[in-house]
Amino acid sequence: MPLIRIKSLPFAQEVNIPSMLGVLSKAVSETSDIDLKHVMATWDYLSPHHYAHNGKVVDCQPDKTHPLLVHLVAPSFNTEEQIANMLEVIANTLADVLPVAKENIFINFSPAYSDGVYDSGHVVEWDD
Repeated sequence: MPLIRIKSLPFAQEVNIPSMLGVLSKAVSETSDIDLKHVMATWDYLSPHHYAHNGKVVDCQPDKTHPLLVHLVAPSFNTEEQIANMLEVIANTLADVLPVAKENIFINFSPAYSDGVYDSGHVVEWDD
């Protein structure tokens, strides 16, 4: 694990989301020394006119407003430096492969705790 969940408005131009998710997963895996089989990423589109930023709604994803909304969930044993690295890699990768400015990406982090994750058929435990 980490789990990366992304939400945005639909893009005005064609964006290859499956390819982008693969690039993002590989970047996080390689820079964080996490086996690719443990990296998960999802993308959900918000309905047009269902996302307000600065009190305004729009129908498609702008470059400089209505930030991409990214939620990173990763084990609590990661250090602050490791989490910061994952946040930077996610932001840099998204900005490189999408028509969105890096400054228009919002990412928040939630720690996953030992005995608080079910994966591979069992509750997962780790030492902090």
